[in-house]
Amino acid sequence: MNKILVVDDELSIRESFSLILEGKYQVLTVATGEGALKQVADQKIDLLYLDVRMPGFDGLETLERIKKIDPRVDVVMVTAVNDVQKASEAIKLGARDYIIKPFDVQTIMRMTETILRKKSLLVEGEALQKEAQKETSALVGLSEKIETLLTTIKKIAPTNKRVLVLGEPGTERATVAHLLHEHSSRAGFPLRPLCLSGKMAPAEIKVRLFGLSSGQTTADLKRKAGLVEELRGGSLFIDHAEFLPPDLIPPDVRLISGSSLFDLAEKNKALYDLLAEELVIVPPLRTRTSDIPLLVKYFMEKWNLRYNKDVRDFTPEALEILTNYAWPGNTDELNSVIRRIILKAAAHVVTAGDLPLDLLIKSGKPYGADYLPLFEKEYLHAVDRELGGDKEALGALLNIPAAVLERNF
Repeated sequence: MNKILVVDDELSIRESFSLILEGKYQVLTVATGEGALKQVADQKIDLLYLDVRMPGFDGLETLERIKKIDPRVDVVMVTAVNDVQKASEAIKLGARDYIIKPFDVQTIMRMTETILRKKSLLVEGEALQKEAQKETSALVGLSEKIETLLTTIKKIAPTNKRVLVLGEPGTERATVAHLLHEHSSRAGFPLRPLCLSGKMAPAEIKVRLFGLSSGQTTADLKRKAGLVEELRGGSLFIDHAEFLPPDLIPPDVRLISGSSLFDLAEKNKALYDLLAEELVIVPPLRTRTSDIPLLVKYFMEKWNLRYNKDVRDFTPEALEILTNYAWPGNTDELNSVIRRIILKAAAHVVTAGDLPLDLLIKSGKPYGADYLPLFEKEYLHAVDRELGGDKEALGALLNIPAAVLERNF
């Protein structure tokens, strides 16, 4: 049952809220801001109705102190008509909405249900996101480069500085962002990701970050909350941050940015200076090949579980090919390859012949002239027919030498 706290120095107001909400919700009441702070500190409050005018701590001061104790508690200000300006100030300080006295039963019930429903959806979304993050929060490897990277993360994470994570496409930029968040004081709050692209207009980025108001109150169902609001004390990870307009950099949040643009400092020094109070470089996979067998095992176990497979190992020959491949797409490419292998696997052990054709050809290993029967010959026939039997075009499309196709297809 959701717990609602009503803070008002007027007994009649506290009793009114209790009569309206009791039964469906657990309602607590206090008469002062000091009492509210104690309640918020002692137990989990889901929603708080807070009077603007009170003796001692007034509503605004109480709100500020409450948000320091628990940034995630939703607060609705209760105000008279002549205090609407103060209630509007409270919205800027983090209040969810305000209501004006006198209010009716339906207004209170509708507002309470709306806020708590949104809160429930956010909690469910965070739970799903945490499950998804488990797959991206492991920095797999024992190489010196990974050890150095982990040391850097643990040193930077406890600070509140803005961090720029640079890495080639397919490297673990998102994983580094998750680890920076997990090792910070904000780990109990959400990490929200935003992946930008050159096709996104500044107006769209602004809406994604700061939300969209329908012009009604903040509890309006048409209102779209932005990522900054959803953080509630957590961290924001913006990948491909080279597309972020400097004037849209959110203030007062823990910002972690990612980019594959290593010359960002030269191309946009103003943005680089704003994002890179601390800099983290993610090494490409080709520079830490000793980690590849560990990553193969990690991805094998991950996709075994996902697809209910029982692949137990890769032969030394297969591992050698995987280790010697350049991996231009880095760990993302390796993950994708292992996924396809596990999905198709019919045996407990993966051999060299189970690897993708382009890896076999580029390995330079003499696995025999007849590559193609190991793979999807039917698919190749279909593509060949579409190309009118042009082996040069087929070879160019599949990155396979035409001579190999002529000999085997």
